[in-house]
Amino acid sequence: MRAQPDAFASVPPVDPVCQASQYSPSRLLRPAEEMRRQIYFGLMSQIACTYGIPVGLFDAMIIQESRYDASIYSPKQAYGLTQLMPATALGLGVNRYDVEGNLRGGATYLRQQLDRFGHYHLALAAYNAGPGRVKNGRIPRISETQNYVSNILSNWTMLTGLHRRSSIVTGAAAVPASDRTVSVTRF
Repeated sequence: MRAQPDAFASVPPVDPVCQASQYSPSRLLRPAEEMRRQIYFGLMSQIACTYGIPVGLFDAMIIQESRYDASIYSPKQAYGLTQLMPATALGLGVNRYDVEGNLRGGATYLRQQLDRFGHYHLALAAYNAGPGRVKNGRIPRISETQNYVSNILSNWTMLTGLHRRSSIVTGAAAVPASDRTVSVTRF
């Protein structure tokens, strides 16, 4: 059984010696999507490391957000690989139309949520629904957000075998212990 990320684990401090991961096919995407992922993987991995985000988590989030389509708009006008909203990009001081700016903006915003909420599942919910909707340590009762968190954690689990180097320091191994499981509780 493959080791699985612990969604309810506290977020550890940033690893100052993080190294970007090597590309491996995800088996989660169609061929054209996987080709885009391969193009952006090095930059994504480097930026994840810079912001102290596990590469597999950031990768799984981008797969969920845009399937690595750098020019995709959502119906709500979010844009790019990390689907930044106009106000979020403006507040972060990044150009959401620039691939690197979009990745840095998404990483900055995710890092802010990780620092604020201290748990992966809550940070992902805040990234999707907005931090004001994550209250009392619970994922909001929004099916889109609940599915979003569940899908990313599931994909991160699948990608964990591909990304053996964690971009965070923990008291345990770089990959969480194999007896842990990921579960998302719906309230």
